[in-house]
Amino acid sequence: MKNVLEIKNLSFKYDQELIFDHLNLTVAKNKFTTILGTSGSGKTTLVKLLMGELIGDRIVVLNGIAVTKDNLKQLYSTIGTVFENQNDIFIFKTVLEELAFPLENKSYSPKQIDEKIEALCECFNIKHLLHQNPNMLTASDKELVNLLMALIKNPQILIIDEGLKSLDKKTKEKVINILKEKIKNKELTVLYFTHNTEDSLYSDDIIILDNKNVLDYGSKEEIYQNEDLFNKAHLELPFIVDLSKKLQFYDMIDHDYFSMEKMVNDLWK
Repeated sequence: MKNVLEIKNLSFKYDQELIFDHLNLTVAKNKFTTILGTSGSGKTTLVKLLMGELIGDRIVVLNGIAVTKDNLKQLYSTIGTVFENQNDIFIFKTVLEELAFPLENKSYSPKQIDEKIEALCECFNIKHLLHQNPNMLTASDKELVNLLMALIKNPQILIIDEGLKSLDKKTKEKVINILKEKIKNKELTVLYFTHNTEDSLYSDDIIILDNKNVLDYGSKEEIYQNEDLFNKAHLELPFIVDLSKKLQFYDMIDHDYFSMEKMVNDLWK
């Protein structure tokens, strides 16, 4: 499978502080990959290296493009981003204008713009926000608008850096399901940076960052098998996975569960 991200022996320093020391990492295309780590583990630095805001001593390759200052325009044309800080990202007076702007820059016709915005807003159920001032929205609605601003460009890669933390569980699951449908159709790769282990349940693959380096990387099922790994990284297992392991100890179940509903249904059979 083609990799969407390749990093080989990358080192990076802030002033004299070593952040990454010979970092090696590959990420598969068309997957939902969570980069999991506590504050200070290097997540934000890694995002900035991927976006070309910082440049290390080795070339980072993202979506087949070398992350260099000369390639940023080409790189940004294939990437959408959703960041944690929602302040000062909006420049227009309505959500409609925010969504239309990137399409106007790509010379879409007014009809194409209207159709694309309508389809996306209907999918995410935010048509009622179109004529509102984005700066006056709730934190959760701002995150949804920010996400749509990223998706309206049809990115091949979506980088989410703690960008869905204000969403309630139901809304977040709906958003994730839409993204995973795009992944299933090979339209998208998601790199999801978070400290929230519960959110890692949505993953196909998980990368654990600790002490500013990759502690481990593998499928969700593989990573959850290693409780010591989470302890070393000062992280807690997701509640349902932790509960699964306790119930396995008492021979009540024989494998990890990632859904409480599935566990309850199986236990009541």
